[in-house]
Amino acid sequence: MGLTVSWVLDMRKIFFRTTTALCALFLLGSAALAEPEKQNSNRPIRDKWALIVGISKFNDSDVPKLKYSVKDAIDFYHFLVKDAGFEPDHVRILLDEKASQRRVMSELGQKFLAQVVKPDDLVVLFFSTHGSPSQMDLRGDNYLVAYDSDPEDLFATGIEMKRVLDATNDRVLTDRVLIVLDACHSGSLKPGSKGLSRQVGNFDSSSLAQGAGQLVICSSQTDEQSWESRRYKNGVFTRHLIDSMTQSNSPRELSVAFEEMKSKVQAEVKEDRQAKQIPVLNSKWDGRALLLAAAPSNPQKLMPHIKESLDADSVNDFATKLAIKESEPTDKNTEFTKDTEAKLVLTANYFKEEGGAKELLQAYNRTIRENPRDAMMFYKRACAYIQLKQWIYAHNDLAHAQRVDPNCAQIYLALAYVFHQMKDPVSAARSLDQAKFLNPTLSAEKQLPASIEFGD
Repeated sequence: MGLTVSWVLDMRKIFFRTTTALCALFLLGSAALAEPEKQNSNRPIRDKWALIVGISKFNDSDVPKLKYSVKDAIDFYHFLVKDAGFEPDHVRILLDEKASQRRVMSELGQKFLAQVVKPDDLVVLFFSTHGSPSQMDLRGDNYLVAYDSDPEDLFATGIEMKRVLDATNDRVLTDRVLIVLDACHSGSLKPGSKGLSRQVGNFDSSSLAQGAGQLVICSSQTDEQSWESRRYKNGVFTRHLIDSMTQSNSPRELSVAFEEMKSKVQAEVKEDRQAKQIPVLNSKWDGRALLLAAAPSNPQKLMPHIKESLDADSVNDFATKLAIKESEPTDKNTEFTKDTEAKLVLTANYFKEEGGAKELLQAYNRTIRENPRDAMMFYKRACAYIQLKQWIYAHNDLAHAQRVDPNCAQIYLALAYVFHQMKDPVSAARSLDQAKFLNPTLSAEKQLPASIEFGD
């Protein structure tokens, strides 16, 4: 979030940039938690701890960025601290560059959870990033992609889920664990989902729920995608999971909140994406249902020597680097410029580049022959075709560019103009809406204003 030889050779050529919300399916292959005795299954929760990981941008430029993974992680952090009664120093959150492979595994199995968690404690793990299906590995293993992961060598640089589970089972001394996985990789060519490859195949969530006291929540089933919302700045799954846990006057059992969330996710994705997304809950939980907001029976303070040994997490970044309010943009490169007075009139000149269109076509053709996966070259060639009013060729190039880079507003803006010229107002309006939703700063003089019209 080993690989086959062909995948290794082609990985950098087949990535698709897809955007923020949840799925996860892994093969376990590790020892299960020991079954507690039935008479002890209803023990009080002694204390509560959590590790939250959210990655929207990656050190390797070939790994597609995600829109809302960081914000989902921040919102989940606030839910645990403000609504579920977790002490702030009992929750560690690692975002973007702080979520390296080594850092995540160290916080889990060495410096944090392995140090502080005791029997009868509750541990919550939340991951929001890219994931890889087992089909992409020589031995059928699954990985989460860390900030510094090399997509061509996930065995050495990825977060192997087997290691996460082994650490949870063997180094974190409790049999009460909730794992929430926001990591989808089902090869979508549409914007709004998380994915790394063409291969369809999600993590098997049932294989993760091993041992009494372990629950695994995934955002979708094995043959589905997890979508980010068109209505708000979250993954659909994460928003409804949090809402379902908090929209009540009293603490809600996780299973009850899950069923409500599941229904809302299915409805929104079907309405907005014409797709299926069915969240999954797998459980080996004995005894009474889990209440995340249950007060701990014997809360502990984080020992000074442990606190001093920990590197700073991402909590102090919230106010300065990360936007956590709906009214604030999460990323100036992806948010809409809220200029209510400006108006953009789209004409062919908007897409015109310096030089003659025919000469540019020849140059772009040569570049594309050398690198047929360069989305911007196809976009530029489409712009040349726009100048020549060759709408079919322009559409075909833009459709190809959109498949390679489905999160680029420039491509959707050009598609809207081409559809307008092809007398397809419905497709033009949809492409225009998608361009506005993605909202990048195109350039200093080409920021998307609030009002966009077609001029010719």
